[in-house]
Amino acid sequence: MMKKGTLTLGRFINYVILAVLVIFAVTSCREEKPKTETVIIEKQKEEGSDGTSLSVGKDGVEFSSKKGDKKTEVIIKD
Repeated sequence: MMKKGTLTLGRFINYVILAVLVIFAVTSCREEKPKTETVIIEKQKEEGSDGTSLSVGKDGVEFSSKKGDKKTEVIIKD
């Protein structure tokens, strides 16, 4: 009687292992696609005009804002 219970438990474990292997095989065969794409747009800033400009390049980020006599400029470089 104890032998029959052990064999049933062994079969159950075998089925669980087989199911896990099938799940791993299905999920590992999927082709991964990039989820996001980065697009960098560079634009020359206009000197002397009022407004806001943002420049992103390989070296860093440059932000400037001008309204009349007030001018703010932030440069972050690597």
